This record gives sequence, structure tokens and C-alpha cells, in this order.
Amino acid sequence: NNQFIGEIPVEIGTLENLTFLDLRSNQLNGEIPSEIGQLINLTTLRLNNNQLTGEIPPEIGNLINLEWIWLSSNNFIGEIPNEIGNLNNLLVLFSGYGFLYFHQLMCI
Repeated sequence: NNQFIGEIPVEIGTLENLTFLDLRSNQLNGEIPSEIGQLINLTTLRLNNNQLTGEIPPEIGNLINLEWIWLSSNNFIGEIPNEIGNLNNLLVLFSGYGFLYFHQLMCI
């Protein structure tokens, strides 16, 4: 809860060595930029409790080291992209609220 306001900048994709990104509980809006898919070392992504909109970008499937992802309490629409199946290390995905088609995925 850093009180960030606005969109996630596309420059986020330049942070290739980032392993943990916690932007939860801010006032972020707009769509998740496709450049987020360049954060291939990311293990944890927390975007919950914002005002993000649109569809979850398929580039999220490039985050091959991702283990935890929180997306709940936003205004996403559509289905969770099929590319999420590329995330072999994913332990838990919390999609939560909105128009996504399931609430929690636990892969064993």
C-alpha cells in the first residue's frame, strides 16, 4: 500500500532481474502491460486490490519462474489466458473477483 496512482508503466519490462513485485493495495488502473512478460525471473507477482482493467495479457505465460500470483479485487474481464499453462512452477493463482472463470488454482 504505497498509494501509487495511475497505470503500470511499460518500462516495467526492463527490470529483468526482478524476482518479487508487490504492487497490491494501490490505486493502479489501466491494463497490465504486455511488457510484464519480460520479467522472466519473477517468482511472485502481487497486483491485487487495485483498479486494473481489461484482459490479463497472454505474455504472463512467459514468467516461467512464477510461483505465486495475486490478481484479485481488480476489474479484469475475459478468461485467464491459456498461456498460464506454461507456468510449470506456479503453485497458487488467486484471481478472485471480477469476470474471471475460477477463483483459485492450485497445481501440485
